[in-house]
Amino acid sequence: MKYAFVSTQEKIYSYDNTLLGARVCQVQDNRDGLIDVDGVLFWVECADSMTAENSYYDLNSQEVKLVPTKPE
Repeated sequence: MKYAFVSTQEKIYSYDNTLLGARVCQVQDNRDGLIDVDGVLFWVECADSMTAENSYYDLNSQEVKLVPTKPE
């Protein structure tokens, strides 16, 4: 299990400009040094396959998900 640092101030959109959720700023392997900033930045558990570049935080389901890719 990894940990994702989520910024509620930054939104992520799909390839078709649909709002997905909040930006994942960082993903790390352990909880060392994890500090939440009330209402702005927080840490959540995520799957090992997640990276800051390929994921976002779904505000409705409250989980880290993969950013959808444009169908070919």
